[in-house]
Amino acid sequence: MPRVSVIIPAFGARDTLPDALASVAAAGLPPAEIEVVLAPDDGDDYAGLPDFGLRLVRCAAHHVASGAGAARNRALARARGRIVAFLDADDTWEAGYLAALVPLAQAHGVAFGRTRVLDGDRALMELPAPGRRQLTIADLGSGASFHPVMARSLAGPFRSLPAQDVFHAAEALSAAGGAAPLGSTHYNLHLHPGSATADRGFALRVQAAYARILREIETGRTRLRPEDRCAARSAFQARARLNRTYMRRGGTVPFYQYLHRHGLAD
Repeated sequence: MPRVSVIIPAFGARDTLPDALASVAAAGLPPAEIEVVLAPDDGDDYAGLPDFGLRLVRCAAHHVASGAGAARNRALARARGRIVAFLDADDTWEAGYLAALVPLAQAHGVAFGRTRVLDGDRALMELPAPGRRQLTIADLGSGASFHPVMARSLAGPFRSLPAQDVFHAAEALSAAGGAAPLGSTHYNLHLHPGSATADRGFALRVQAAYARILREIETGRTRLRPEDRCAARSAFQARARLNRTYMRRGGTVPFYQYLHRHGLAD
């Protein structure tokens, strides 16, 4: 049995997946302890990828545009590791990522790395602020995404809407008691011209998703503990305000570049 299952949804990702997989291979655990569960969502079976010595498990390839949340749920259904880690197909991990975070996840149920947003080789921002040792639900209001390494028993399900990964992080933090340890390692979020957050239309879709998430928080239709609902509501209200400001003033600049230029994610 693998120790860790790495969950990767894939849509139009043939060009970026090799770098993502290479970063998993360099994450500091022996390949025998890792399985990578790849969930295609574009009809591609992703055959012929370099495996870098990793065990690749492919979910059914006939799904097309079902959404990242549904793809992650398919991958979770196949995952056999007691620990799961989430990686997008166009992102990478810093070397030693799993070696740093898996022990924290085993001890606390959930752990996070810091998010570093990269534009090419240039770091636009790193969140949260230096010196922090825990991630809280309030940190989700910054506009950044954070990806947990966590016990399989606490993971999912993901919703079928934009920002489902952010809300899953909120539920993961709630399951951990409202806060989780923050490792010194980084999740590298790479900006690409064709990525979803570079599409201005995505801002409109994500605004509707925030409204739905806020309704679900208000009505208690979430896995949040009652004592965490206020913090989650405040975080998603903050994200909605940032997104509205971006839609009014951001123009065609990708969302994270806009946050960087205006210091709105600090």
